[in-house]
Order: sequence, then structure tokens, then C-alpha cells
Amino acid sequence: MGLGFNFQTEYKKIDLIVVYMANLINIVMAVLFIARISGLPQVEYVLGIVVMIMGFTLGYIAFLNRKSKRDKWEAYLLIPIFLFFVVDLILDYVLSFNFRSTAIVGPYLLLYYVGLWGLIGCCFRFDKKWGFMTLATYFLNMILPVLGHYV
Repeated sequence: MGLGFNFQTEYKKIDLIVVYMANLINIVMAVLFIARISGLPQVEYVLGIVVMIMGFTLGYIAFLNRKSKRDKWEAYLLIPIFLFFVVDLILDYVLSFNFRSTAIVGPYLLLYYVGLWGLIGCCFRFDKKWGFMTLATYFLNMILPVLGHYV
């Protein structure tokens, strides 16, 4: 009975962290959008920082996945959401630029959706049930702000 390190078990733990973060990002972003619609800028600001920390953590996990020579998709599917949060940090927090009413919003939203789709892909790669759960929280992320806007 050895005390050896089981990489597969550790990789599963890391993948489960990705799955949890993907679902949390969807849920927190839905609440963030409702806070924006409701005129609660302090709540929006704090939730933005919370999801940004998760996004940067996913970027670090992507780096670790490549460094440990895991399947390339374990890193590539996480890169768009990481890049989205880098762009968001620069535009929203560093430059404090109101870009949402400019032409920049198109590529920004595209990067956001591609990032979320990458997270869905990661979750399906981990486990089909978790993939469908993440797909459900993705649609929650899409629908709740719309409902919040009209209710």
C-alpha cells in the first residue's frame, strides 16, 4: 500500500471545481444582471468582482491543465471565459469606460457567450449530467435578467 499520488483523482477534483464554478458563474451573472436592471450598482460591482475572481481562477486552471499536459481541450475550453474577464476588468474596472452603448459591446458579448459555451463544453466533458445542469443554469442566466426587466 503506497502513498503515491494519483493524478487521475486529482484531475477529477480539479474538473469538479471547474463544473462548480461554471454553474456559480451562471447563477451569479443572472443575479448581477438583475441588480443592474434594478439600479443596484454596489451589488453589481461586488458580484462582478466575485465572478471575475472565478474567471481568473479558471484561467489559472487552464494554465495548469496545459502545463500538466492534459488533453488540450481541458485548457482551450476555459480560455474564452478567462479572456472575457480580462477584457471586463480592463473596460469596467480599470478604464471605467461605459462601453455598453458603443460598438465594442458586440465583440464583448460574443466573447462572453463563447466563454459560457466553453464552460458548458467542459462540464459535458466531465459528466453528461453535469453538462445538462450547466446548460440549465446557462438558460437561467439568459432568462432571469429578461424576466427581471419586464417584471
